[in-house]
Amino acid sequence: MFGNDQTLRHLPFFEEVAAHEEHEGAWRAATAGLVTLRLVDQWIEEGAEVAARDSWGARAVLQAIDQMDEGSPIPSILRSVIAAMGHSRSADVHDVMPTLMAYGRALEYEAKWALAVDVYDTVVAHTHPVQESDAAIAAHQRRGFCLRTMGWLEQALKAYSASGAIAAEVGDMIGVLRARMGDAKIAVARGNLPQAEAMLDDTIARASEFKIPAIHALALHDRAVVAGLRGHHDVAIELAYEALRESIVPADRDRILSDIGTAFHMLGLRSVARDAFLVLSATAQEQYMRWVASLSLMGIAAEDGSEPIFEQFKSSLRPRTMPPELETEYYIRLGQAYHQLDRDDLGHIALAKAIQLAEHYGYFGLLFEAEEALHAAPVGRRVHPEDIPPPIADIAEAVRTMRVAALTLR
Repeated sequence: MFGNDQTLRHLPFFEEVAAHEEHEGAWRAATAGLVTLRLVDQWIEEGAEVAARDSWGARAVLQAIDQMDEGSPIPSILRSVIAAMGHSRSADVHDVMPTLMAYGRALEYEAKWALAVDVYDTVVAHTHPVQESDAAIAAHQRRGFCLRTMGWLEQALKAYSASGAIAAEVGDMIGVLRARMGDAKIAVARGNLPQAEAMLDDTIARASEFKIPAIHALALHDRAVVAGLRGHHDVAIELAYEALRESIVPADRDRILSDIGTAFHMLGLRSVARDAFLVLSATAQEQYMRWVASLSLMGIAAEDGSEPIFEQFKSSLRPRTMPPELETEYYIRLGQAYHQLDRDDLGHIALAKAIQLAEHYGYFGLLFEAEEALHAAPVGRRVHPEDIPPPIADIAEAVRTMRVAALTLR
């Protein structure tokens, strides 16, 4: 499905168009993206005159873009693609790569990962892996992320491997380390935590050695995730907070804060966890992180025994719109929540669905978690202490301060 075969070019966009009615905003958005990418292909293959500013093709595509809803940055990005082609005298692929990459990222923010992969495929198809190594490495990296998010682990591993190979050939240490982190994420998805831990410890050390703070922060965050999965939640909080202080990318900070909230929750400190997820529900840039926040708040409400709030968050979530890994986690959390609320029959149904999804996609870590939850004796609603251990008390206070600031700005 995700390749550069000419006969399948832009298939995800055709599928997205077919999935909606013409009056829907999603149909207009997919149509505009499709005709833009087809014009890019034609421009690269046939020459600059195809997309000249007064050409019929450019005018037709701009008309399609003008039909889009203006509630996102995508129409502006697509117009920039057309403008870049119109100003280029030689159909130089370099002129459109930055805007195409921006389009892919914008699609990711809207949880349109299959469409984003197709955009990155376009970049890869028209980019020399050595002469345009920066674009090629970045495109393969983003492909890997999107494919992993959709549950296509083997394809994601190949994408990370391609980015790492190119980076190694041109001496790009940042690219090499990013690819290494991608491999570690695949190891986590497959449940091989010791392997992921070793990869990340090596990445942290090398990022420190080569003085690459951005990679150091990302690797610290991923290492915190692994610590949490291994049950070392206090360590996870300290590592993640260190990463949060080093990180400057808003989307990365959202993910770090989410994992800090998860770790506090696993320690039984629900009030701090709730603060973190309320911040994300109010301020997270990506749809994915807003899903994660609502899912976590749903679980916390069940633990509090607040069935109306549980139902409120449950009704706001649509699992079929989520990527497979998060959909699987949704059913695990839902099953656990039902058990907390003494609705064990519904809990068993949800956990059985989680097991089915985890087996299908090869999420062995989630499969183990779902099976363990299914076979555990129902315990009813748990009440956790709110005493915060001194090493992480300051971090808890910082999260509370963030929650006050975020909700004040709403």
